[in-house]
Amino acid sequence: MWYISVFDAKESASRSDLNRERAEWVRKNMDKTLKARCRTVKRYEVLGSSPQKIFLVIETDDPAALNLLSVHFGDIWNSVTHPVVDREIAAALEEDHSVIGG
Repeated sequence: MWYISVFDAKESASRSDLNRERAEWVRKNMDKTLKARCRTVKRYEVLGSSPQKIFLVIETDDPAALNLLSVHFGDIWNSVTHPVVDREIAAALEEDHSVIGG
């Protein structure tokens, strides 16, 4: 299943707080742990946003793997994760018409 996780740095988080948490993630080798439990993990950062905003696109059959992120980064990031499906715009429009009518 595919998921999109949105992480917004909390207003109270300083740049040094963010760097310290990332360094701890690397030191604990959590990237390797996360990648072992997921088929795909892609990280995207919104340029120029303040506070910092990160999007992760994750493919995994182990939804508990998503907890690794929220538990580790939960102190200085607000996050929400949504299951998603890949659909073309035309297919979504067709489905909307069949459900809603029109």
